[in-house]
Formats: sequence, structure tokens, C-alpha cells
Amino acid sequence: MDARVETQINVWFDNGDYPMTIHLLEFQVDYSENVEDTVTNLGWMQENIQDWDAALATYKKFLISNPKSKERAYPEAEFLFRRRQFAPVPALLEPVIPLKPHPNNYRVLAHAYEKLNKFADAARIWKSYLAVYPTDETGKLNLKRVEKKLAAAKK
Repeated sequence: MDARVETQINVWFDNGDYPMTIHLLEFQVDYSENVEDTVTNLGWMQENIQDWDAALATYKKFLISNPKSKERAYPEAEFLFRRRQFAPVPALLEPVIPLKPHPNNYRVLAHAYEKLNKFADAARIWKSYLAVYPTDETGKLNLKRVEKKLAAAKK
């Protein structure tokens, strides 16, 4: 059934029928086995039509409905980060970091701390990230940048 639903979603999306696309995505979220992908697709579509409240509600529902998923907080945290609402991001992502989630969880959290001028926390998250992903050169550069800001802030 998911393949047929995906096909219909693509047809309606390609035809510009976003309300029907969203309606079918809502149905798919309720009945799909691949909940994370369908939730992010639904939220993305809601964001595309600038229905920010609906997108946020979709991401919050995913967080609450999937308490054991190590990716449960990422859609909401990433949405808030892109909307430049940095303050709620740490409370969302800190609890999943010990679970070693997808690298983007670390990145968004560290960048949020940096935007909040919490350089020690940003450095801590980059170090935690590099402990799991030690070959990420961009992560190393980000840590160096944050450590410079931390040193400057201590002066």
C-alpha cells in the first residue's frame, strides 16, 4: 500500500495539489511503518505552504508518539533552529545525545548553543560528536572555532 500511496502523493505534488498531498501524507503518517520519513515529508509540505503551526504540531506529535526513538526530537529541533528559535533546541536534543543519534542532532545542538553564546556547551557537544565521528573534519573545525570563542569570552 505504501508504494501506491507514495505514487499518488507524487502525482498530486507534481500537479501542485498541495492540499490533497498534505491530506494523503496525514493519512500515511497514521498508517505507515516508516513513520519518521512520512512525518518529515508531511512537516516539509506544511512548511512549504507556510503553515508553520501545523508543521510544528506534526513534529511535536512525532516527538511525543515516539519516546524510544533516538531521532524523536530532531524534526522539531531542526524546524525551530531554521526559524531562528534557538532557546528550545537544547532541551529537545540533549536527552537524545547519549543515545548516539544521527550526526545532525549533534550539529544542530552545537550550533544552537553557539547561537545562544553558550560556547562551553557547544564545545562539549562537538567533543561528544567527534568521539562518535572522529574523522569529521568539519566537526573538528567547528570545535576549534567554538573553543576560540570560548577563550575570547573568558578574557
